[in-house]
Amino acid sequence: MIDTGVDDTHPDLAPNFSASQSANCVGGKADTSEGAWRPYTADDYHGTHVAGEIAAARNGIGVAGVAPGVKVSSIKVSDPNNGLFYPENVVCAFMFAADHGVEITNNSYYVDPWLYNCMDDPDQRAIVDAVNRAQLYAQRKGTLHLASAGNSNHDLDSDAIVDDSSPDDSTPVTRTIDPHECYDIPTQLPGIVTVSATGVDKEKSYYSSYGKGVVDIAAPGGDARYQIPDTPSKNGRILSTMPNNEYAWLQGTSMASPHAAGVAALLKSKHRHASPAMLQALLKAQADNPGCPASYDQDGDGAQDATCEGGKRVNGFYGFGIVNALRAVR
Repeated sequence: MIDTGVDDTHPDLAPNFSASQSANCVGGKADTSEGAWRPYTADDYHGTHVAGEIAAARNGIGVAGVAPGVKVSSIKVSDPNNGLFYPENVVCAFMFAADHGVEITNNSYYVDPWLYNCMDDPDQRAIVDAVNRAQLYAQRKGTLHLASAGNSNHDLDSDAIVDDSSPDDSTPVTRTIDPHECYDIPTQLPGIVTVSATGVDKEKSYYSSYGKGVVDIAAPGGDARYQIPDTPSKNGRILSTMPNNEYAWLQGTSMASPHAAGVAALLKSKHRHASPAMLQALLKAQADNPGCPASYDQDGDGAQDATCEGGKRVNGFYGFGIVNALRAVR
């Protein structure tokens, strides 16, 4: 798992943690010393939450992950000064994963400082090329990558998107980009499984980015604004592990991607010799596709909040469908 680090001392994570496949890749060189893979502080909770969704042990306490019997590792890539995920760290992470037998990576982030990297800019193109070479190297070594689609409600198959958040390590400049020429990485790189988010009603979460031909599958990521369950103890978000033996409810495509990674791990457990391409095909085959909704006016103002393109088999909201863990193990 490539993220902000994992608190492997958490009782739900300790039984399934793989220290031999964990490292701190900040600075572009893997540090495998004891505990280097842990979050800097409790505020760097993201990776611990994601890890619990994938592989929290079924031990009678707390929560259970989608794949509670698999091993989870931590490859930390977040900068200690600003929490950003710089290219050299991510390149190191993909290479380390490939060389240490990690069979599935979850990538609930985008590579900073650009939300979209445009190929006509030499610096941004260099980021795309470097990260892509590293992730392709890992694929050739047998690693399947899953990545979150993003939380901007952007149509990644549209002609134009307004990006007003980049670069995020200095003063952002508002720009209009073409997502066919400017890429959210790693999620838009070849061979990576792009995951959108759904709520409890199995509809696209209001924040989830989407796009026909971009989104491969969907998974539960929560929606506490428009898809709130009737059960008082739940709030439409995803409950998982946090540092210092705690738990919390979060939402985002960051939560959807590890759900899908957990299902991929179940499929890999059943089909041990499946290649990344075969595993991706199995992941798509087991998904349930609700098809495009007749209307997507979640706030009720009479305007569509997003437009779903495609049919029942594959579409821009759900790709090939919402992952189904039970079907994956049957």
